Amino acid sequence: MGKSELNFERDLSIDKYKLDEECISHSALYYRYSELVANAKNQVGILSDALKLKMGEANVAIRNGFIKKEVKFTEALINAEVEKDDGVIEARDELREAELNLARLQAGVSAFEHRKSQLDNLVKLYCSGYFSTPSNSGKQKESVNEQVAREARKNLNGKRKPTVDDEDDD
Repeated sequence: MGKSELNFERDLSIDKYKLDEECISHSALYYRYSELVANAKNQVGILSDALKLKMGEANVAIRNGFIKKEVKFTEALINAEVEKDDGVIEARDELREAELNLARLQAGVSAFEHRKSQLDNLVKLYCSGYFSTPSNSGKQKESVNEQVAREARKNLNGKRKPTVDDEDDD
């Protein structure tokens, strides 16, 4: 999956009028970005190993060059020459780019943790009737909890408790 396919802003947004769909899709989005983080960590490891290899190769080549020319050298001189080797500089740049990509993806996954909390809170608000709108009569619509309570009371009030006299009627 390329960088152009990623859209944190779109993927992190929540449509409060489609909370059911948002809750269902959240796990898949979280997994998608977590998978990208795992791949990015792997890429950082590969590029880190490649940098170490380039540095080792440059170190050996520089030492051999000094030995062939019979030039005295110190470890500091060798290290300085390794640091300015074109292959080492290129490998270090690739590693830094991969580390930056990893950091961005990790921030994205962290943002999905916050998205989960937002979804939880929005669902609670929805269930408590926060998003209800006034009805034509000027009264606010009942919350889901109020509707359930009203229906329960209605069912209880509609049935009377049997008395001792009812058993005598049989």
